[in-house]
Amino acid sequence: MIRNRILSLLVCAALLCGVLAGCSSTSSGSSSASSSAASTSTSESIPSSTVTADTGKPGSLDAGENSLFSLSDPEDAFAPCLGWGPGVSGSSLKSVIAAASLLEWADGCNMSIQQTGDIKNAYTQWFDSLSADDQQSFADAWPLIKADAETLLTDKGSMTGRIEDAGLNPKKLPGCSEENWKALADVIDALVPQSSEY
Repeated sequence: MIRNRILSLLVCAALLCGVLAGCSSTSSGSSSASSSAASTSTSESIPSSTVTADTGKPGSLDAGENSLFSLSDPEDAFAPCLGWGPGVSGSSLKSVIAAASLLEWADGCNMSIQQTGDIKNAYTQWFDSLSADDQQSFADAWPLIKADAETLLTDKGSMTGRIEDAGLNPKKLPGCSEENWKALADVIDALVPQSSEY
C-alpha cells in the first residue's frame, strides 16, 4: 500500500514536471515569437529611406525638388511685371503687385544663399523666353518695381493705401528679408537692358 502511494506520487511528480516543462517551452517560444514579431513590426514601421549616414554635408537635391535650397521657376513670379510700364493706366498699382510677387519669390527661394550664377541662369532663361516687346516692357517697368520693393522693405507705412488699392494685405508684406531681395535685385540690375523711358 505504501509502495502504491509512493508510485502514485512519483507518477504525479513526473506529470507535473512534464506540464511545467511544456509551459516553460511554450512561454519561451511565445516570447521569442513575440520578440520576433516586435522586431519585424519595428523594422516594417521604419522606412529604409530614413536610415542614412550623417556625414555633416547636405545631400544632392533634385532640380525639381521643393526645397529650401532650390530655385523655383521664375515665370509665375515675373508674370505681374509684364504688359505695362511707366505712364500706363494703373501702373502704380501694377508696380506694387509686381514688387510683392518678386519679393515673395526671392524669399521663397532663399535668394541670399543661392549661387549668383544660378540666379543669373534662372533670370536669363526667363528673360530670353520673352518676346522683344515683353523684354522692353520689363526693362521699362523694372525701375518702378525695384523702387516699390525697396520701399516695401524700408517704409511700408507710406505705401499702405497703394497696397490696399492693389488688393494686397499690408500685414503680409513685404514677406522678404533685405538680403534675399538684394541678391535678386543685384542680378537683375546687372542684366536688364536699359529702359527706353529713362
